[in-house]
Amino acid sequence: MPRLVLVGGGHSHALVLDALARESLPGLEVHLVVDRPSAVYSGMVPGLIAEQYRRDDVEIDVERLARRAGVQLHLQPMVGIDARARAIALPRDRSLTYDVASLNIGSAVAGLELEGVRRHTLPTRPMPELMAGIEAATDRAQKLERAFHSVVVGGGAGGVELAFCLDARLAADSAVHTTLVTDAKRLLPGFGTAFARQIDAEAKRREIHIVTERRAQRVDARAVYFDDGSELEHDLVVWATGAVGPPAFANTTLPLDPKGFVYVDECLRVDGYDSLFAVGDCATLRAYPRTPKAGVYAVRQAPVLLHNLRAWQAKRKLQTYRPQGDFLRLLNLGDGRAVGGKWTYATAGRSMMRLKDRIDRRFIARFRG
Repeated sequence: MPRLVLVGGGHSHALVLDALARESLPGLEVHLVVDRPSAVYSGMVPGLIAEQYRRDDVEIDVERLARRAGVQLHLQPMVGIDARARAIALPRDRSLTYDVASLNIGSAVAGLELEGVRRHTLPTRPMPELMAGIEAATDRAQKLERAFHSVVVGGGAGGVELAFCLDARLAADSAVHTTLVTDAKRLLPGFGTAFARQIDAEAKRREIHIVTERRAQRVDARAVYFDDGSELEHDLVVWATGAVGPPAFANTTLPLDPKGFVYVDECLRVDGYDSLFAVGDCATLRAYPRTPKAGVYAVRQAPVLLHNLRAWQAKRKLQTYRPQGDFLRLLNLGDGRAVGGKWTYATAGRSMMRLKDRIDRRFIARFRG
């Protein structure tokens, strides 16, 4: 029987598994390779940091999804892939061959190779380690007799949300001084100017200090050191510098973009490999290379991927995927409010947070039926 291997439990694959639980792929032996039995929904992680959610609220039980879908589960990470031999490399020199496969393994954090970063910062991934570090920092902050200095490096959506939500968490019980640092000319370079201005205004209101056009070069236990010779003392550094391709793609024959993401065509197939698909953050659309790494795109790729897996099996024509031009962006401020915007419009308030919460909870709920 032909074998389909789904690697990773990201948004797209979670939705595919949910669909397979209702309508299977007869004639295909389906396997799922994931490193953990549950997946954390990234859209709710800032709220988890701000203690607006519990851990159970933000997790998708991938193991349960696999059981419902009749899928064979492999609880181990993909460490490489031989796309020519159609084999997924697993730890301890094991491998899993496939006839058709799909990759949805997310991304890695940029800049981890810089001096001191792995030892003296909290990268935004893996999520369990991030949360453990935040909890330990909260305990330390409560014992200090001075303001706790937290530094978030990275001015994209992830860095902005983490800075505001971490600030809200620490400020609830401690004096805190939060600094958000970016090497760009302004925060949120991929967002409209109205959205960026709204975030700037919220930062001033909350006394969150923003530093622009400064690139971190190294970190030690005392400070972050920048390319202009300046330094910034810290009690905690959260490393949110954006995404690069996953390490499992290194030293493979996969076609990679300059940041290490795999190129896919408009049918979500990896360039040059008709039996290998890739979706979500780990992939770059060859025809739309500037598409942001955002969950909304992965969600909309899921039905196209499912259709194309069925079409591959039936030897039918594949469906194409075209990303939308923009989407409603909602960033959690950690204080019961959020900033929302699209195109040239942006606003902040509790209504935006209620909308974000409703969207996020509805997404999680679809996997708990």
